[in-house]
Amino acid sequence: MASTREKRELYEAKQRAVKYYNENGVPKKIEEIMNSMFYDNPADVYGYLSKYFETLAKPPTVSKITARQAYDSKGQPTVQTEVHGTVKNEDKLLYTHVSSTTNSSLLDNVRVEEREVDDQQRQENISAAINILNSDINNRIHATDPTQQDEVDRVIMKLYEELKVIEDERLAKEAEEMIKDDGESSHREDDKASVASGKKGKNSANSSPKKKGKSQAAVYVPDEPKEKLLCGSNAFTAISQATCCAAAQVKHVDIYEHVACLRHGEIPEKFSVPLPMVTIIQSGRAAPGKLNCVKEFMVIPKHDMPLKKSMTYIQQIYNYVAKQFFAKGGTATKLVNDIGAMCPTFDKAEQGLDLLQEAITNCGLTAGEDFFIGLNCAGPEMFDYDPVPMAGKSDKVANFPGQDMHKEKGKYEVMVGIAKVADDLVEFWSDLLTRYPSIIAIIDPMRKQEEEAWMRLCDRISDRCLVIGSRAYHRPGLLKDEELTENFKSSGIAFKLEQLNTVSDVLTCVKKMEGKNRK
Repeated sequence: MASTREKRELYEAKQRAVKYYNENGVPKKIEEIMNSMFYDNPADVYGYLSKYFETLAKPPTVSKITARQAYDSKGQPTVQTEVHGTVKNEDKLLYTHVSSTTNSSLLDNVRVEEREVDDQQRQENISAAINILNSDINNRIHATDPTQQDEVDRVIMKLYEELKVIEDERLAKEAEEMIKDDGESSHREDDKASVASGKKGKNSANSSPKKKGKSQAAVYVPDEPKEKLLCGSNAFTAISQATCCAAAQVKHVDIYEHVACLRHGEIPEKFSVPLPMVTIIQSGRAAPGKLNCVKEFMVIPKHDMPLKKSMTYIQQIYNYVAKQFFAKGGTATKLVNDIGAMCPTFDKAEQGLDLLQEAITNCGLTAGEDFFIGLNCAGPEMFDYDPVPMAGKSDKVANFPGQDMHKEKGKYEVMVGIAKVADDLVEFWSDLLTRYPSIIAIIDPMRKQEEEAWMRLCDRISDRCLVIGSRAYHRPGLLKDEELTENFKSSGIAFKLEQLNTVSDVLTCVKKMEGKNRK
């Protein structure tokens, strides 16, 4: 009886095995690979089989997200994100990503008190981001395929909208309670005031009325209101980047190949290396000296120069500039900032331009042919936001909605004591580029609010110089849904993966801008 039962169980087990293997197509796959392997005759038989069956394995899925505080290359606190995944039935760490420090929205020349508040808010954002990554995002993207970037970004952005609604409702409720409390306290104060006014009524009858002083209202150019983001919003950019890098790992390709595949649908046969734009000298309004109109002096090699050769020349240019500063001012003039750029005292832009051209020539190169110069003008930073009274008007000015007071508002302080309106700035940059044809790119020559002046500048110089917008456009997460107009253009745009932007947002904007010939 025992023997019969064992035979029956063995038979049933064999039948279940046959069904299991047939449902998964194992016999057919084994037959195919065995036949092809016989003709291919590989030296590593099991390696051949392993590679074949790996293509049949289920795609890796995200199993866990772990986040903690780390420090970036500048020594600033940031978010470190680990993506764990299930690969071929094994749980493993796919990628560890350290986000770069989010650039502050403050200008470089703000007061120390404002900078301290910004640093505190940055720390709060990091702590909130770590909490969101370890909880909500970890739960939401569990079991998703990291190679499906669009799906990952769609899921996390949907989560952001849900969290934002919850936060807005909480803030609205607090505001209502605060208004209610203020109303009750104001009623009590009004009661006290009415009693006091009754006592003073008799004495005030004979007193002379007080004269009202004039209130002086000045006009200024307002910036767009700052976008209100959820505290910890950088978590969504961090997980988008980390997932993208993890996908490249599981596909056994470099990150640039994976991004190219996301952009084109497949990995291109040929790649072009982006031109390096390296900052050699840092200046601007926050730096010593009178020069305000140039924040960064950069060098750019010609497009067909090999990258290795370009970097060698850039190092030589950097060392030459450092030696010149040391010869004139000693060790202090060689001090650098957190991006490695030297910060000398310049009073005018020509000092930096002449020095870079001299350094390029010292390398046996020709400025404007072998190597070029780029300028980050940081237009918003040299703009004087202090109110400017309207000339020829009374002290009290009514600023009605839609009223055009552009000419009465702030100016651009290109150098200490020298301020220019946007129209004058067009002539200023045009003249500088005429005298220095080696300048091939300028970034943010003025604020984006100066649409007419910006377009006039593009018409004047875009045939010989790139006009690049960095702060001139909204972030990719907003820009991808905006309609582009012909009233504002640029030769190029600088996209940044920070705050609430995702990899999909940037790729979508790149395609959008290329379609409008705004590369």
